[in-house]
Order: sequence, then structure tokens, then C-alpha cells
Amino acid sequence: MTDERPVAATDADARSDLLILGVGRASPRVAGALAEALELPIELVVDAIYRAPARLLANLPHDDAQRLAGIVAGLGLEVAAAPAGEAPPRAAVLDIAADLVEPAAADAVADALGRFLGMPPEQALETLLTPPGIVLGNVTAATVQALDRALPAGAVELTASEAATARYALFAGGLSAAQRAVLRPHIAADAATGADGSVTLFDLERGAADALWRRLKAPEGVRIVNQAFLRFTLWLTAMPADATAGVAALEMLAGVPAEDYPLLAEILPVPVAERVPMADVPERLAAFAQAGFGARAELSTFGAMALHIYSAPPGVLAGFGFDAAPPFATPPMAEPRARLLRARLEAAGVEVVAA
Repeated sequence: MTDERPVAATDADARSDLLILGVGRASPRVAGALAEALELPIELVVDAIYRAPARLLANLPHDDAQRLAGIVAGLGLEVAAAPAGEAPPRAAVLDIAADLVEPAAADAVADALGRFLGMPPEQALETLLTPPGIVLGNVTAATVQALDRALPAGAVELTASEAATARYALFAGGLSAAQRAVLRPHIAADAATGADGSVTLFDLERGAADALWRRLKAPEGVRIVNQAFLRFTLWLTAMPADATAGVAALEMLAGVPAEDYPLLAEILPVPVAERVPMADVPERLAAFAQAGFGARAELSTFGAMALHIYSAPPGVLAGFGFDAAPPFATPPMAEPRARLLRARLEAAGVEVVAA
């Protein structure tokens, strides 16, 4: 798609810049082809495409810029020939995580994501199902918008976060005494620690998180994650004394039907909200507390889930790689993977419960 901006076309000496406005519908292969054709460094072309808007070529004769814009637009990129001048200001750089919210669309999502990322659909789906589902990094809002347009509508929830200003969580496991000493000044009294030497720290600036990662010298046991990509499950731990008010409040706060209230009261603690962004957790917990409920939040991003299979039509389970006869339980797996497998099993007529 081209965007013609006002240029002094009557001036024979008019000069123009060729701007990349967005990746559009172009595949990643376009960057290499464009770099070769224009004899530009591939890094410069990739930067212009995925961190658009950006200037690709400067101070061209206007007619040449217009012709070139048409050619580049034919590759699927969004481009413009603009009056020569200052390069567009650089936009904020974002990281993107994706969450599959419509399992029935998984194959279509894998195809679309694979085309956008330049990888096979199977690899794209694997990326999507590996928590926290980071699919792109160091891109601008124009690329986020292009990805959103490329994916099946409503099938995927994208979360974009500005890497430079985000807050990060550090997950460390199996640390030695010396490594724990490195973290000790950063561990609050209520921080999550384990007897096995595991530590979880929240609300770190990126520079501080990276510095700790380097000092720990244990990259295989340390994970740094943008907190915008973390998800929590909210659990009810106590019901209010006034059951009548509690019924109305729980329906408003968590969408729980009134007829389910007595059952939930008998099986506490019970989850009532899933995949809640970390930024929303304090407000959600405060709302439950104000309504008289006891509630807590549990990090679910890296949680494991097993599926209990109770019955299935003949031959169906073999198609999913299972050779055991029901009832049986699968090994624990990452929650996104378990949710997708459960949906596919149910669609095939299998009686299955997640636990």
C-alpha cells in the first residue's frame, strides 16, 4: 500500500524520502529480497520494516521515489514517498505475547502466525503454546497492528509491552547459598522463596533484572519475564457472612451464576477467574475483599495441568497418540497446551477433565 504525500511536483529538483510505514502483509522473506535489490544491509531493512515508521532511502529524485514506492508496495509493505527531510521519530519498541483464546481456530492461527513469522505452522503453534507465548520482540506498534490483522479475528489475545519501561519478574530455581546471597538484598519479607533454593522477585526494572541474571551466572536456572505477560488464577478462600449479598456480588465480580453459589461454598478454595493479567490482580482482589470474600491470586503462567480421560469413542485416542485405555491421566503439561488438547479431545467426543 502506498501513501502519496504532497510534494512540489512542478519543481524538477524535488527530492523525496522512501518511508516504510508498516510490514503490512509482507512475509519476512521480503526483507532479504529488498536488501539485495537495493544493496542495503539486511539489518537496516529489517529495522525499517519491523520498527516502522522509518526511512529506508533518503533524498531520491521524486519520480524515482514514487516508482520505487509502487514496487515496494507490491511486495506487501506499507510505504510512502514523502518530501525529503528529517527521518520520522522512532516509535517505542515493544515485545508481544500471544494467548490462544479460541482453541477451535488453532490450525488457522498457526498458519497465519507461521506466514507472518516466516516459519512452519507447527513451529508457530509451538511458540504460541510455550509460556508466556512471546511471538515477537523489539517491534513497533505498526507491526503489532499488522500481526493483529493477519490473525483470525477473536482467536488470539495479543499483549504488547514497551520493553524499556516494563517491569520484570525474575524466577530462579535450584540456587546455591552463594547465589541466594546475591539476591538477598532484593528479597522482600513477603517474597516467594522455596526450600529448594528457588526465589521469585517481582517489580524489577529491566537493567536491575539483567544485572542480577549476570551475577547469578546460572542462565539455565534463571528466567526473566515481562510482568505484562504474566497471568494469574484468582481463588476464593472464604464466602461472606451475608449469602444473599454474596450471590449477587460473585455474579458481578466473576460471572458465577447464582445457582452455583452453594456448590462453590462447599468446595473452597475454588478458582473463579483465570488468566488475569498481573496489573489487574490488586484491583480484582480488593473488589472481592470489599464484598466480604476471602481471595488469593496464584501465578498460572508456568503452571502445569494434567488431563483425566474417562471415556472415548473407539479408535479416537490412538489418533492423539494415546495407547492406554480409559480411564487414565496424561502427564502434566503447560496450561496452554493442555487447554488446546482438552478442546480437541472434547470435539472428538472424549470425556475429559482438567486437573
